[in-house]
Amino acid sequence: MNNKLKLLIIGFLSVYQAFSQTQPSCDVLIYGGTAAGVMASIAAAGEGASVLLVEPGSHLGGMLTGGLSHTDYGDRAVIGGLALEFYQRVADHYEKPLYFWRGPEPHVGEQILKEWLQDSRVKVIYNERLKSVRKSGKMIESVEMLSGRTFRAGVFIDATYEGDLMDRAGVSWTVGRESVSEYHESWAGRQPLYGMRHNFGVGISPFADEKNEKLLPLIHHKPIVKEGEADSAVQAYCFRLIMTNDPANRVTIERPENYDPARYELLRRYLKKLRPADLNGTGVIQPFINLPGNKAEINSSGPISTNLYDGSNWAYPDADYPLRDKIWADHLAYTHGLLYFIGNDSSVPEKIRRQAQEWGLCKDEFADTGHWPHQLYVREARRMLGEYVLTQHDLQTNTLKYDAIGMGSYNMDIRHVQRTWIWASHFPELFPETCNEGYISIPVKPYEIPYRSLLPRYEECANLIVPVCISSSHLAFASVRMEPQFRILGQAAGVAAAMAVRQKLPVHRIDIASLQEKLTRQGQIISLEDNPNGFFQQGNTVVVDDDMSRFVKRTGSWHASENPNVARKDITYRLTDSKEYAEMTYQPYLPASGKYRIYGWWAKGATSATKVPVEITCGKDSRTVVVNQRETGDGWVLLGTFDCEKGYQTRVTISNGGADGIVIADSFKFVQIPPSAYLSGQSVRYLRFRIR
Repeated sequence: MNNKLKLLIIGFLSVYQAFSQTQPSCDVLIYGGTAAGVMASIAAAGEGASVLLVEPGSHLGGMLTGGLSHTDYGDRAVIGGLALEFYQRVADHYEKPLYFWRGPEPHVGEQILKEWLQDSRVKVIYNERLKSVRKSGKMIESVEMLSGRTFRAGVFIDATYEGDLMDRAGVSWTVGRESVSEYHESWAGRQPLYGMRHNFGVGISPFADEKNEKLLPLIHHKPIVKEGEADSAVQAYCFRLIMTNDPANRVTIERPENYDPARYELLRRYLKKLRPADLNGTGVIQPFINLPGNKAEINSSGPISTNLYDGSNWAYPDADYPLRDKIWADHLAYTHGLLYFIGNDSSVPEKIRRQAQEWGLCKDEFADTGHWPHQLYVREARRMLGEYVLTQHDLQTNTLKYDAIGMGSYNMDIRHVQRTWIWASHFPELFPETCNEGYISIPVKPYEIPYRSLLPRYEECANLIVPVCISSSHLAFASVRMEPQFRILGQAAGVAAAMAVRQKLPVHRIDIASLQEKLTRQGQIISLEDNPNGFFQQGNTVVVDDDMSRFVKRTGSWHASENPNVARKDITYRLTDSKEYAEMTYQPYLPASGKYRIYGWWAKGATSATKVPVEITCGKDSRTVVVNQRETGDGWVLLGTFDCEKGYQTRVTISNGGADGIVIADSFKFVQIPPSAYLSGQSVRYLRFRIR
């Protein structure tokens, strides 16, 4: 073979290799198979765009399928569109009413997402980590992966928890807590060290060596800043575990490799001083069945729990992949060791050890990761500094936005960012005490999220949308970060991306009114101004559930329950067995005046009261219906037909006044009767009650 032929062959092979590594273009490329990424993919495909979803790992759903099954929510009236459809698919799978479960078992959730993507004809590529981004001016042209593969698209969506694509694209971002002065947020910056949940109620020395003040493991070595000042703190990470006490499905917590019980000396000291009565009292884990399949989703619950507060995750947001992998592995090692310690260490009371050993991981979950969740709970990482920075003010006072594309409603909920220590004054001396710092949970109103907060600054990038690491302060992101809201923002990002591709426009210049119209037609809730009930108003029917704080007020002692063994409506119900007077008042917003059939829902039970007063007031029409919750219930029960006025003029109050057992308050439904129905003399049959 002559040299010329060799050169031709080599040249051909190099061109072929380059061609094979550069994938065909698509309209929209989503990087990150989180719940936001999946919803963005489905939404963009639904608008006719060709879509490629690139996931750096081997699973879809992020935390939605990676351990956070018992999903947190705020005001569920703001959940609509694809986010609501996911809950409906969960309900259909389990053959339960909508919202009976907060979420599915992880393997079920991932299967739902996979089938949904297949039905939407979205191509998914796994195990591709981003290396670099190629831009031309303000436009991203392509992304290169560590494998060498290159993908091109018209619009890109960064749906990762870390914000790697926006970072590689040269988009401005930040990490950590702003100071109070940055955006004039009253709850910003470093927080006070006492008066918080999940903290130590007993004095624990932080020192392994008192003389040299050498700190124990699990304590952050970095000095704290002054109260209200900025720092680089991020919320603690953890693994949200899926556990069971079913021996047939239980995986025993074995001794970890390289296990060092000295890492948990702080827990040993804490338990010795606290002297808890049972496993729940330790705060390490508080398992209870809250998922189908006899499973418990474990959240952090005490001062020493599955959250790792040693500050090791502060480096994670901007770390390279090897360092991230190391932090990830250390969190897993910590969690494994923690469970083994509480179930086996001789310093733990025997009763608590036995209780801990009753719980283990699930054989039918996370099979390819040793039954540990495949997703680390990255509560926050980078946050974009984009066209509009969402702050505390946008969640509490400035809640309306002309370019709203979805809504949020969860508290500004910040888990501790570090475990530190102080010199505490106990007359007549000072003592070193361990404390966790950073926790707050501040109520907010349902607020509108502007499209601008999903966009980089126009001069930095014009074809990128960021629905997870949105442009926001540390405080505002603490509310936005909930999985239902990520799904809401993912849908908006997908529709907007498809519009930009079709119209050949920067994502900043699409018509906002058209975007809002599309989202509204798809069931997305972008405002409660015109419909205060959100999804809970369907046609002529309004439903008010016990956990809808805008419409429900409680006095006296009511206990919340999610017991799956009763016929509850939606996720929760309330009960009272108090001897003291207790009442709950439901005050719905009714969209029009007219005749309404009013229904109640409660679970009947053998210990429930037979005489439960339900007072219904509709203007001048006021009646008290006495119901028997021992013999009726487990579904909608008609209480009567009433003349009601538009607005907040109707009240339903259920109480334990004169009740002879447990009283349950769950949901009430208000169904407007078309005027033609009652003008023609149409009758309504319902259960007979004693009216007084």
